[in-house]
Amino acid sequence: MKIRQILPFASTALLAALSGCGGESANINPEPNPVLYVNGSCASNTTDCVEFALDYPVDGLNFTCSSDASKTYMTFIEPTSNAATGKCKAGDKVHFFIQEKTNQQIDLGTVSLADIGVVSAAGAGFPRLSVLDMARGLTGRAATSLNNPRDDTVQVATAIVRILQALSVETGKSVPGDIQPLYISTLKKEQLADIGTSVKATDFSSGAYALILRPWVDVSPISQETASQALNTLVYMNNSALYQANYPILAKEDSQLPQGLYGCNLTDCKTATPALKHLIGQYQLITDRAGYTFGYGVQWKGAVTASSANPILSVSGDLIRNARPDRMTAAPQTTWVDPLTKRITEPFRFSVSTNTADDFQITQGKVYNDYLIAGTEGFYKLLTKLSTANPADYGLWQQTIGTDQFKGSFDAYKFFPVNFLDNRVFKTVKNVNVDESYIFPLYATLTFNFANSTATPVKLGIVLDEHGNIRTDIGANATETDMSGQCATLSQSEANLVDTNGITQHRIGVLGTADVDNKAVTLRMILANSRFQQLDGAVIGLNTKIEQVEGTSNQSIVVGGARANIGNLVAGNSTHITLSDFSGSTVHWSNIYNAQLATYVNQSTNQASEADQALSKIQGGTVSMAVASCDQANKVRT
Repeated sequence: MKIRQILPFASTALLAALSGCGGESANINPEPNPVLYVNGSCASNTTDCVEFALDYPVDGLNFTCSSDASKTYMTFIEPTSNAATGKCKAGDKVHFFIQEKTNQQIDLGTVSLADIGVVSAAGAGFPRLSVLDMARGLTGRAATSLNNPRDDTVQVATAIVRILQALSVETGKSVPGDIQPLYISTLKKEQLADIGTSVKATDFSSGAYALILRPWVDVSPISQETASQALNTLVYMNNSALYQANYPILAKEDSQLPQGLYGCNLTDCKTATPALKHLIGQYQLITDRAGYTFGYGVQWKGAVTASSANPILSVSGDLIRNARPDRMTAAPQTTWVDPLTKRITEPFRFSVSTNTADDFQITQGKVYNDYLIAGTEGFYKLLTKLSTANPADYGLWQQTIGTDQFKGSFDAYKFFPVNFLDNRVFKTVKNVNVDESYIFPLYATLTFNFANSTATPVKLGIVLDEHGNIRTDIGANATETDMSGQCATLSQSEANLVDTNGITQHRIGVLGTADVDNKAVTLRMILANSRFQQLDGAVIGLNTKIEQVEGTSNQSIVVGGARANIGNLVAGNSTHITLSDFSGSTVHWSNIYNAQLATYVNQSTNQASEADQALSKIQGGTVSMAVASCDQANKVRT
């Protein structure tokens, strides 16, 4: 038997997370009063150490760990990841502040590390510790609504962002509203001696902090509205990532291993009755920087004969071989993980037909460690290290097909969270000064070549927009093989994108980060709409590998990372750009649905249609990128 499973290249992070291991130690210059690890109280590779990353990239923020509060540490921006990290022992309370050899300090609250993560998951991105977490430590209450001006925690978080923004603008390396790395020097912190009193929680709420801090930093260049918008950017950035669920791969009955996306049409999925039908599935979703989540998945359902040795895995093998897979498409929605509560509380829907009554619906789930949603009791306890599970946090789904009402659970992984976009590469009209050149929005054309050499290449117009999201730019006279763009701007910019030519466009991806060394931006894309025709289901830059679970006669399909190399645009030399993977090689794309369909088609016992046989041959290829001919080169802010 040969069935394909999809594995992120960071799948080893799961093993690290479950064993409690973190990432490698950073290269750090010690403080004047040496401690063993300057950006934390423990070593990253020890089982009881949790390494976290701040959502606002601040180097030099002071903190203490409650297990040894006599020592002070500082956050450190790691050169390789550009993440501002710190470390404390699992279960510690982390107190943040700004201070250096003075009695005066800025109190930034105490955060319970258990609320952020109980283990490190460095391979997937460190758990994020946010400005809102600090604000909660100051007010004692979680934020409930970003849009509620009376939410005290949001007010305090906005004040903290305003201070950090003012410090950043003061250095001359950023403009108001833009999130860029902030390095708070020892000298700057020593100058807190110039303020008359320390800044406390009540000073943030009352607004008194602005006057107290004026001798040290003037926050007036950062308006309340600008600080609020920057906070929104941080909150949505925290949620933006790739989310993935797999069908049962590691499943073992009554174990702590993840069970995968699995369920059935009866209350008991183990009962031996002809009426029992099983359902398994997988999906990949992208949440972009505007808070919209989209993507697609594959499901298999039907009656099978399960093995008594390991019934869940035998169900997977039988269904994938003998049941025709159905595609599940998720149009852009905002009902995925709530950025404040980290919960799914409203149905997130995948369409499987034109009848909305057939929708596959994810009904609940909570992200733990900024990394995982657990669907079953055993995996939940392993993930949270709690002795008692909370079923209200499990990942659950449901689907009605005719008279069958399927229900089940799923485990989902949050991979490759996005980071801030460094303005040395990501130049927009909003973050450059007047009379300076900017690059984004960048209109480009992707050319998809097929591994099947008889297929005609397809062109697709896209936009890497000024917010760090990716959408289509399809022209009015598009054909199946030429969907090039016209560099149109948007007249409507919610879930349904309509450009000034009246053409509906589609959210297809997000920029991960800006690679300063290579003068590039990383990209992740999922094309999930029937309008893309042959490209419907194509994925790019997701760092995944589709491989055979059994057998080795067929090669794995590798979809590595993707980066747009825009050094010529940054330097103003030319409009020539390239697309490469992280090793500098050609970028590959794949179609996950078609690859899974091929397993069904290749079974001699199945009567696959000619259409399915044709689709199974379009599993991927290579993709290249060029600046669109209509893009205005050397754009200048006026």
